[in-house]
Amino acid sequence: MTRAQLISHPATPAPKVSSLEVALSPAADGGLALRFDCRCRAGALRLPQARQAAAADELWRHTCCELFAGIAGEAAYREFNYSPSGQWAAYSFSDYRVRDAAAPNLIAPRILFAPDSAGWTLDARLDAAALPKASTGAIELGVAAVLEAADGSLSYWALRHAVARPDFHRRETFVLRLGEVAVPSGHQA
Repeated sequence: MTRAQLISHPATPAPKVSSLEVALSPAADGGLALRFDCRCRAGALRLPQARQAAAADELWRHTCCELFAGIAGEAAYREFNYSPSGQWAAYSFSDYRVRDAAAPNLIAPRILFAPDSAGWTLDARLDAAALPKASTGAIELGVAAVLEAADGSLSYWALRHAVARPDFHRRETFVLRLGEVAVPSGHQA
């Protein structure tokens, strides 16, 4: 298991959030499990109401956890969004912010959201088929989140921020490699 702290973009501080951590661990079938753990003051964040698990667009306009995955040295990548509501989104890109219309539909993740007195956790499980297939090069991961404060303002969190404005799609922010997350030997990485 790999644990890492996400940091708020300097342009979007969130003083009522004390920490946002992600834990990534490989699944036996080559998939990936993620746990986002947010520690914040009670009532500090707006959280989407629970809904039926389904694909939905523009989840990033509210509190939402995100994963980006691409093959090292290749322009193509995938984006996965996980909402506390139980909704999700999965996108394929052929290049920086260029949607790949020919990409196959991606398999729905499993999401479990659990609020507690000091914040919340969001668990997401991706099947191996949702991840890009690497024949050469490692799979690089970017982990991020958008947090909506009680006043409606947004803060942008990531393992690394590369430019003056928040931008999770930049490959410089894909700082983890699946090999660093101890991928099982049966999965190509």
